[in-house]
Amino acid sequence: MIRTLRVFLVLIVAGYGQTAPKNKFETKVEANKFSVLTTSGEAIFEKVFNDPAGLVVNLRDGSDVEYLIRDKKIENGIPKYFAYIYCITDSFYRIDSLYSGVYEPVPFYSNELERTLLLVGNPDFDSLYSPYEQEHFSSLNCLLYDEGNLYNVNDQVYDIFLQENEAIISYIESSWSGTGKDCSATTDIKSAVAAAYLNYLNAGEKVLAHQFLNDYYLCPDKESFKNFLDSQL
Repeated sequence: MIRTLRVFLVLIVAGYGQTAPKNKFETKVEANKFSVLTTSGEAIFEKVFNDPAGLVVNLRDGSDVEYLIRDKKIENGIPKYFAYIYCITDSFYRIDSLYSGVYEPVPFYSNELERTLLLVGNPDFDSLYSPYEQEHFSSLNCLLYDEGNLYNVNDQVYDIFLQENEAIISYIESSWSGTGKDCSATTDIKSAVAAAYLNYLNAGEKVLAHQFLNDYYLCPDKESFKNFLDSQL
């Protein structure tokens, strides 16, 4: 996937740091093990992951914080990501866990909702990947944490979908530079086309979505491909 945007999104919330003064627990990620300790150093939880990275996030609208573990597993040469969200403020427990497909889960502060969201991918895209693709893409899902649950708020945000598509279209144009635009070229960037199409639909931009698909999906099965993508919404 395109990592530039991912790094930018992480930097938006990096100000929360890796510790918070109100936390009653210390979190550590060492090698592939995630540990939670009390302030006195007593270990109360340990879990072994594949390739974890940890980040303190603020998904609730307040001073309480959560801990996000992003785990990575390589399957057939393709990185797949999982998100594990834990409460670490007054008590420790797992809030939720999600499979994100090829999209690395990342917190993102939405100016539209004035809340930090968790951005994840669409695992149904796993069926689209071909061995000819150099990069793998997924459409975006925006999740809001409220009253102990994560809710999909794709219909309440707009800007993030267009930001994501700018990076995807730049990748497509770069991939096609100096080559012919035909069905074979489309096959090499199939998941990128699918991701951008659904991102436009999630943003409510149906005209842009259909025009994009006409311009970038150049295979004769366009209508059946479109029907498959529409079924993912």
